Amino acid sequence: MPYLDELRERLRLEAGDVIMEDWYDDLVSYLEKIEKSGAVDYAGYIHSHLIPDKDALYNIGVVNLRLKQVYSVYGYFSYVKSDSMLIHNIQTDVVNAEEVNAKRGNFSEDLRLQGKRVLKDEDPVHIASFYDYAKAQTEQAIKDALQNLGIPAKIEKKKVVDVYSFYDYAKSQIEQAVRDALLNLGIPAKPKLLGYQVDYYAPAMADVFASNLVVQFDGRVRVKVVGNKDFYTYMKFKPNVAPIEIIAWLNEGKPIKANTWKEMDFTVNKDDEVNVKVAPTTRITILIYNIPEA
Repeated sequence: MPYLDELRERLRLEAGDVIMEDWYDDLVSYLEKIEKSGAVDYAGYIHSHLIPDKDALYNIGVVNLRLKQVYSVYGYFSYVKSDSMLIHNIQTDVVNAEEVNAKRGNFSEDLRLQGKRVLKDEDPVHIASFYDYAKAQTEQAIKDALQNLGIPAKIEKKKVVDVYSFYDYAKSQIEQAVRDALLNLGIPAKPKLLGYQVDYYAPAMADVFASNLVVQFDGRVRVKVVGNKDFYTYMKFKPNVAPIEIIAWLNEGKPIKANTWKEMDFTVNKDDEVNVKVAPTTRITILIYNIPEA
């Protein structure tokens, strides 16, 4: 079958030309080609690639005359601008967005929050990356410890100093400075186990721990508990800044289901005291952690 250009030439008429029967056949062929054999036919079906003759020049739709839906297996875009997007699978070098909501995220190389790299399990920690900051914090903690104990930063020659008189205080100050340095660099500190009871018969509204647990670090206390029946939990809280003791519900006053682990967080400061009560009488296993936070 001849191409469109050839048919077009055969259909061209000049003054005095006689129209023969094959001219009508060519006209029908020409119209069929336009209708059915083009890249897009009269019904809107696509039969071939749609390729613009110039790069990045033409639009599909305008601001007030848009396509309703586009269905495609793959899409390659240099830029995407949208108020909201529902995507099942996306592969791109860069995504800039104010907010991302997702069920899962798999990052094969790197993940950063506020410009800081997020550490994952078994990641190597390069001390050099935070050495200077930690060193400065540690030195300042030592100076503060010496000053609070009345010991000058520079000790005169031959002056006897009892190191043990300030060792524990200086040690705690240094440890806190290192923890603060790590937290400021986005490296979370390891939770501290304050106390636990295993398969413990807890009478209703009695303290689970014989003596209150003393908070070691500013941050949170995490209560992790399971019981053999539905039960309620209460936090006994004694802040270090006031001579009071407060007992109130945990878990928003809702019962914890039998044989179901439940974790609950409670904001605390160093030297606060905490304890836990349950009701009704329940056999429980409970662990209390102190999670440091800057």
